[in-house]
Amino acid sequence: MDVKSLWDLRVQEFYRKMFRYYSIIGANVVYFFLIIGSIFIYYFHSFLQWIPPQISVEGILSLFVTFLLIPTKVRTFMKRADIIFLLPLEWGLKPYFIKSLVYSFVIDVMKLLSFITVFISLFLHTTNIKPLLLLFIVGIAANNILMKWTEQWLENHVQFVLHRLNRFFSIYLMCYFMLKNDWMFVLILMSVNVVYFIFSIRKNRSLNWQWLIEEEESALLRNFKFINMFIDVPNLKRSFRNRRLLTMVVKRCIPYSQSRTFVYLYSHLFVRYNDYFYLYIRLTVIGIFVNYAVPTSGWIFNLLIIFITGFQLIPLQHEMKQSVLLYPISKSQMKDSFLKFVLVILYAQSFILFFAMFIHPSTAKMCAI
Repeated sequence: MDVKSLWDLRVQEFYRKMFRYYSIIGANVVYFFLIIGSIFIYYFHSFLQWIPPQISVEGILSLFVTFLLIPTKVRTFMKRADIIFLLPLEWGLKPYFIKSLVYSFVIDVMKLLSFITVFISLFLHTTNIKPLLLLFIVGIAANNILMKWTEQWLENHVQFVLHRLNRFFSIYLMCYFMLKNDWMFVLILMSVNVVYFIFSIRKNRSLNWQWLIEEEESALLRNFKFINMFIDVPNLKRSFRNRRLLTMVVKRCIPYSQSRTFVYLYSHLFVRYNDYFYLYIRLTVIGIFVNYAVPTSGWIFNLLIIFITGFQLIPLQHEMKQSVLLYPISKSQMKDSFLKFVLVILYAQSFILFFAMFIHPSTAKMCAI
């Protein structure tokens, strides 16, 4: 295989695979995205009216941009076998990794431009969209990629935490000063990060192949998790935690009987799988926040949150191992067990969301009247 054409071949292979999945999603759930987008625009304008004048809009936007850029992955399209076959060719792969950095940088710029397009009214409220502003946005994206690339040479967890904090505050301050039109501070922060990057490159000339492959696998997993919300993705790896306290609560709440077997198993899967558990927590927290921001019409958003939660819990029924499915219970009973589990989860979420709406002072006054 020609090393010069290797990057192009890997990218083409990745997009052929993703195109198959996203074409199915686009053909089946395009109306779902249109409805979600319309509701989002409505509540976004309500949120803009809710923001108190004393709150710094620049600070909020900078925080949003920071959280958008922090999860960035450097896409190298590496595979596990490359540690063996490409390691001897490391010094000849410089163009390959330069292309990877440029590709990751372009993805970050596209994310930032999409963010600005969606939140254009907030940006116009704080600053004027000028060519110089767009140039600094490109610079912030480039700084983010360079800082992310240096993570591969960190030696312990303490260095990683300090580096991540430095990256977080650097991006936040660069965005904040950019929106405040303090260009000099942005240039100083960018220069410091570039000097740090050059120092890291000269000090560490060899690549951390394990880090490169873990980054690529993490990026792929993120793509497959999103796709799995709509269609089943085979052999999707899951991350999990034991969560012993919640497991004990599940054991106490579900009675011991044959008819409750799969309710018990689905509950354990939900509690232990990070994907579903954190998804439930995130959506519930978002719902509580929206109820606080727009309590008078929050019930519409509550119904939407409950619908999205139930929709995204559907793939959980396919997470059972084949050996478990040999248990002598009919498939209809398994489906009934899954529906009972989902209903309990959604009832609990609806109680939390509507309780958060009713305890808001403005809603409480309306109920009192």
